[in-house]
Amino acid sequence: MSKKKEVKISLVQKINALSRDFSTLTVLMHQAIAEKAGLSGTDHKYIDLLLEHGSMTAGRLAELSGLTTGAATGMIDRLEKIDLVRRERDPNDRRKVVVVLNKEKAFERIGPAFKQMQSDLGKLYDAFSDAELKVIEKYLTAVNEFTKRQIKNISDN
Repeated sequence: MSKKKEVKISLVQKINALSRDFSTLTVLMHQAIAEKAGLSGTDHKYIDLLLEHGSMTAGRLAELSGLTTGAATGMIDRLEKIDLVRRERDPNDRRKVVVVLNKEKAFERIGPAFKQMQSDLGKLYDAFSDAELKVIEKYLTAVNEFTKRQIKNISDN
């Protein structure tokens, strides 16, 4: 095997190990943030979906989260009990109900943990050149698309 091939294999192994560590640490970090906010780690991420995509039907939230519609209804019920979401009639189609995030309450619960982290992330990014940040962006975009395809493949089979 050529030296070039050995180097690539070694780099890929290191990237895979670091990716696995990153994945685990991300789950643990979000669990810690959720616990600090009095939420489960998964409920915290469902709130994040509502922040990212805005109000949506329970069916759409189920689709985005990978939950069944029944499980999504249970999650919405939990979040509604603690005033983080509410159900409203869709103004364009009164037959539909949309889930609306109570952003003020969500930021009260989750915001403090993210405030310091965002400041620290800014400092972390300052350590990289624009060219390095572009490579990181390219990598994360590709990995996110790859992961979405894997989730779909796993769910479909």
